[in-house]
Amino acid sequence: MSKIQLDPVRGFRDLLPPSSHKLTTLMHIFEKLAQQHGYLEIKPPTLERFEIFALKSGEEIRRSMYVFHDKAGREVTLRPEATASIARIYLRHLRHLPKPIRIYYIINCFRYEEPQYARYREFWQAGIEIIGGKGLEYDFEAIKLLMKFYEKIKMTNYIKLKIGNTALYRSLFTQYKIQEDIQDYILHLLDKKQYKEATKLIEKHSLDSKLVEFLEELWKNPIDLDKAQKLVSKYYPNLAIHIEELITLKNSLNSYKKQLPVEVDLSFARGLAYYTGIIYEVTVEDFPVSIAGGGRYDTLIELYGGEKTPGTGFAIGLDRTLIAMEKIGVTPPTDPTTKIAIIMLKDTPLDYVAEVQDKIIENPYMISTIYWHTRLQKILPQLQQQGYTYAVIIGSKEYQNRSASIRNLYTKEQIEAPLEKIREYLKIHK
Repeated sequence: MSKIQLDPVRGFRDLLPPSSHKLTTLMHIFEKLAQQHGYLEIKPPTLERFEIFALKSGEEIRRSMYVFHDKAGREVTLRPEATASIARIYLRHLRHLPKPIRIYYIINCFRYEEPQYARYREFWQAGIEIIGGKGLEYDFEAIKLLMKFYEKIKMTNYIKLKIGNTALYRSLFTQYKIQEDIQDYILHLLDKKQYKEATKLIEKHSLDSKLVEFLEELWKNPIDLDKAQKLVSKYYPNLAIHIEELITLKNSLNSYKKQLPVEVDLSFARGLAYYTGIIYEVTVEDFPVSIAGGGRYDTLIELYGGEKTPGTGFAIGLDRTLIAMEKIGVTPPTDPTTKIAIIMLKDTPLDYVAEVQDKIIENPYMISTIYWHTRLQKILPQLQQQGYTYAVIIGSKEYQNRSASIRNLYTKEQIEAPLEKIREYLKIHK
């Protein structure tokens, strides 16, 4: 009999405790936060038609998608991100609803990239989309929720928020009649910090040295908003609104969270080609990749055949966030729980053991596991090592008395408690 290969496929992982539990904790924190802010959950399918993402996902994502033909001959892909799927779902199911529509999701995504530190071919994302939300206030709302998530997981002091405005570039390039697909590729080069290559492409398609001169001046010190305002006033006063948006957003975020480092970077671009306005990303010092990001996409719904519908949203890299937390020594917050082992001795009725367990887990902070027909002298020393606080022992005597014997594995104290009061004798272990 031949042996099978036990390693997962390259770029994929087996997630085991405690990492699996920590990842689930982050998901639960985000889920609760999104619901508290009035967002509704959507679960898009794992497999989509390739054309959904090929239209406007961006150069890098198109190259890294898992694309194949299914048995019916359809060209399909494992989803590389969520926004394109959400746009499709909106057009099919939600376009009749009052705007804006607030959506959240927690999904796994797939990209055929070279596996590296904090980069996997299967990864987990949590995010939101505000469809039909026109105006800077909705960009602020999205960023506020994003910052609240990092506050909840105790990372506010370790992150930096970088913001930019793709609308500045889109407006400039459109003014020079540069085609949209060329604009997308220029922004892709900026995302990769390949400014020389971007400049060559701009020169080729704009045929105006004024544009290149302006951009090169802008890129010399892209975080100086005063200088940017003067440059725009000098070269393109009609585009001043895009700098003013950034100033308003930065000031609003600083007023909301004074301790949050917000950096405006006018050379900043993001890899997804559907962005049209405000963009942003979250980074951690000395961590090689961003851990979250998002932005405005006001033409995506129209591109898919719908009416003109603005949108904005973000995605959190949950795997990356967890790795960054572990690197800086931050542990995801968890509710206090108590682990309880229910030890069923021989000849105890199964239904009574189940009734005891049901009584215990009516308290949401108690976790109980049943051990069947176990010898006490063998199992008790092992339970404390596994994180259990109590052993609840049930034998024929306890069954006859409708009770249970409760043993504190730390103090070694043991008492018999009536079934109806069993939770009173089990204290939450913090």
